[in-house]
Amino acid sequence: MGKIFDYNNSFFSGISKISDTIVLNFIFVICSIPIVTIGASVTALYSVSMKITRDEDVYVVREFFKQFKENFKKSTIIWLILLLIAVFIGIDFYMCSLISQSIMSIVFKFIFTLMSIVVGFVLVYAFPLLARFENNIKNILKNSILMSIQYLPYTLIMLVLTLMPALAFVLLSQYWGQIIFLNTCISFGFIAYINSILLNKIFNKYIEE
Repeated sequence: MGKIFDYNNSFFSGISKISDTIVLNFIFVICSIPIVTIGASVTALYSVSMKITRDEDVYVVREFFKQFKENFKKSTIIWLILLLIAVFIGIDFYMCSLISQSIMSIVFKFIFTLMSIVVGFVLVYAFPLLARFENNIKNILKNSILMSIQYLPYTLIMLVLTLMPALAFVLLSQYWGQIIFLNTCISFGFIAYINSILLNKIFNKYIEE
């Protein structure tokens, strides 16, 4: 009977992780509202989430804002770089759609599609790398691309998960209210938790070396 009320057992540990993930998700959403702060929010989200998945004792709110503050400059620069590239690609896709279905249009769409994939790959790794390792922005971006290719199966899984909140609005447009509710309560935290399990496996290989 004693083990049932042991707060270190798997049941209570699972409940604790779920509650931490919900709190983490809510703070992330609030801190991402200004848009320009999304990079710092994602970095803080993954910093805390990776610690949770490593079963480290962490005070979610305190640790989130600590990482948000410490990594604000680098993460904001990385976020603005990715955002500007994404806007550039979006505009170019729109321009291509105005052109008749010529060979040139198809070639440009193919190039911009590849660029979009690269941006997605960098998005998956850049902020977690910043959260886990001390490095400059140039190396973070370079290592993001190298890791994304080296661990392509993991990368594809994490990319799909990362894009799910946005894809849900497109694929399930009739359920916007429910999607907004889930995103506000747990979606981002849950996705970060699953991705963090995979990221820890990848990052641990470099730490052990």
